[in-house]
Amino acid sequence: MRRYDADYWRRLDEQKQFPSEFFDAMAEAGYFGTLIPEAYGGSDAGPEVASVIVEEINRQGGDAAAINAQMAISGVIVRSGSEAQRARLEQIAKGKLKCLAVAATESDSGADMSQLESSAKRQGDGWVLEAKKMFISMAEHTELLLLLVNSEVGPTLFLIDVAEAKHHIEVRPMPMVVNRMTTSLFVDGLWVPDSARVGAPGEGLACLMRGFALRRILAAAESIGNARFLLDKSLEQAKSRHTFNRPIGQNQGVQYPLAQAYAKIEAADLMRWDALRELRSGSDAGGRSALAKILASEAAWEMARAALTAFGGWALASEMHIERKLRECTVFVFNNMLLSYVSHRVLELPKAF
Repeated sequence: MRRYDADYWRRLDEQKQFPSEFFDAMAEAGYFGTLIPEAYGGSDAGPEVASVIVEEINRQGGDAAAINAQMAISGVIVRSGSEAQRARLEQIAKGKLKCLAVAATESDSGADMSQLESSAKRQGDGWVLEAKKMFISMAEHTELLLLLVNSEVGPTLFLIDVAEAKHHIEVRPMPMVVNRMTTSLFVDGLWVPDSARVGAPGEGLACLMRGFALRRILAAAESIGNARFLLDKSLEQAKSRHTFNRPIGQNQGVQYPLAQAYAKIEAADLMRWDALRELRSGSDAGGRSALAKILASEAAWEMARAALTAFGGWALASEMHIERKLRECTVFVFNNMLLSYVSHRVLELPKAF
């Protein structure tokens, strides 16, 4: 991260670019094999290490989205892929093959994967795929794409080689408030062999859901990293800037919001490690991972607001990196589905509608 400081990420954000040089540096360091077994060319260092990696990137002013995706999405192939698909994991671990995108959400169904309008229809010894997907991050930069579509027996997952399918796939950038390289993605009459299927027909959503706990934990780690970056910057500002003959950090209106946010960051961090312990023990860690993501995203959001108070008008200057992190924090605060999960699955309340 010393080679790729906050100014590097600010430039990428302004230009809406993929962090190619950083991605290559992470590949050279071997980080993409963190969640891949040694038998497939990875280090199998585990989810704890993966969470620290994404946290540290964000804490130093970076954006771990691409690194998080390359590590976590490979887990779907590890858990549910065929041996032929797993043979590609070594290239993913080395960063020579980008596996960055899952195309699941659609404009009308949103998070309700049971109502997908996309389709997979049998044709010969393969499938014909049709899809209109929205809010797909990094589809322009991935080489392997996980595509969730509806078949006769329910949501079915396919691993698509983008180069081979390029004449049947259209990707359109969607300008967003953050540099997640978000797109809409259209698949028109793409025939793929049955060997492209991941898991059994109708079990595509289940294949993805087996990785949801880890994805929540890594999202929590990103939020914790963002929050600590903002805290570090705010403390430096509170101690070094003087007005009315005293440091601004002496003012209750500055220091109390920082203390309040700090308490929530530490609590979210503890929940992150608790969720990781459950995951390591073999539990699905559903409830704990949901709480970790909820608490961490809210802690980061509160920390961003406290940073606005500490910096005042300077918080809106891009050179300070506060406004960029504020925008990045918004990515993680959409928690209604997780609150529903906790209410129903953990607190055993009736399912909300």
